[in-house]
Amino acid sequence: MTMPQVNLRPASATVRRLRWWWQTRMGWPGAVAVALLAASAVLSWAVRPGIAERERTLLREQVSRLDANVRVAAVPASGTARDPRDVLRDRLPSVAQRGRSVAALLDLLGKAPVQADRAEYSAEDEPPGLVRMRVIVPVKGSYAATRNTVGRVLNALPHAALDGLSLERDAAGGDAVTGQLRFSLFFRRESP
Repeated sequence: MTMPQVNLRPASATVRRLRWWWQTRMGWPGAVAVALLAASAVLSWAVRPGIAERERTLLREQVSRLDANVRVAAVPASGTARDPRDVLRDRLPSVAQRGRSVAALLDLLGKAPVQADRAEYSAEDEPPGLVRMRVIVPVKGSYAATRNTVGRVLNALPHAALDGLSLERDAAGGDAVTGQLRFSLFFRRESP
């Protein structure tokens, strides 16, 4: 039985051409780059499960720490569990401090690059144990300045909330707007 002859000349010619192309175009830096790419692919394939498991472990630890902090904050000195709403309500300023809050709001509006000449106030009781002061402020200025003013008020007064705003472009054009900002300031009602 005779073995069939395989002609390797076309394959060896192709190999020579590829080798010549590689040496003229890529050279040894290309070989180093391919080796580094292959090593990084193997390394990332080998390390990925360990990294994912470490991320899950760190996330579980973070969640357990946050849960522990919430439980500690919710438990008063007597040891009985408190409603988280009561904890939040205790962090609000009392009704007696509403004058300071309104003064801080007016100070922020006075320093703002928008025109806010007046404000309307109304207070109402909200269950459970809250007082909500609604503040309506007519403003005039640029849209960007109005947006920045809202951000400054909300950052400076953490017990404030933006209920809504209505803005209209001035008839004169440009980016000037007129409108109203509606805020709510929340206070805890003091127990009798």
